Amino acid sequence: MAETCIHESVTRIEILLALSALLFAAGANAQDRDRVEVFGGYSYVNSDFTSTVSNGVSGWDVSATVNVVRYAGIVADLSGFYPTGPNTCHCGAPSASYHTFLGGPHASISIGRIKPFANFLVGATRGSFTYADYQSGSDFSYFTYGAGGGIDIGLDRWLAVRGQVDWLHVGSQAPRNLARVSTGLVFRF
Repeated sequence: MAETCIHESVTRIEILLALSALLFAAGANAQDRDRVEVFGGYSYVNSDFTSTVSNGVSGWDVSATVNVVRYAGIVADLSGFYPTGPNTCHCGAPSASYHTFLGGPHASISIGRIKPFANFLVGATRGSFTYADYQSGSDFSYFTYGAGGGIDIGLDRWLAVRGQVDWLHVGSQAPRNLARVSTGLVFRF
C-alpha cells in the first residue's frame, strides 16, 4: 500500500516537473513569432471512429506547444473525461474520471491562415471509478500512446480555431483504441 502511494506521488511529481520545464521553455522562447501555442477546448472520446456506438464521453482538452524550429516542436497534452450513468450490477450510479497526460513531437506548416499539424503522443491515462452507494471503487493508470492531427484556422495574429482528431491506444493487458475529437481556441505567442 505504501509503495502505491509513493509511486503515485513520484508520477505526479514527474508530470509537474515536465510541465514546468515545458512552460519555462515556452516563456524563454516567446520572442519568436508563433513560438508558443496554447490550446483549450471541448473534447469527445469514443471507442469507435464511426460514432455509431453511443458510448462516447464529453470532456476537455488543453495543450501547449513549443516550436523548437520553424516546422517542428514539442507538445504537452492534457485531457479529462467524467462519465456517469446507471449501473445494473450495483445499487446507485457510479462515477468515474479519466485523465490523459501525453506529450511528444509536433509538426506543422503554415499555408496562409491555414495551419495543418500532426502529433505523436506518449504518456499515461489515469482514472478512478467509484460506486455511489458503497463509496468504494478502484484507481488505474495505463500506458497510452497515439497519433493525430488537425488544422488551425487563423482568426488574427494571436488567435485561431482548431479542429483535431487523435487515435489513442490505452493499456496493454486489455487494450482499447479510442478516437478523440477536440475543438477550441488556440492562443499564439
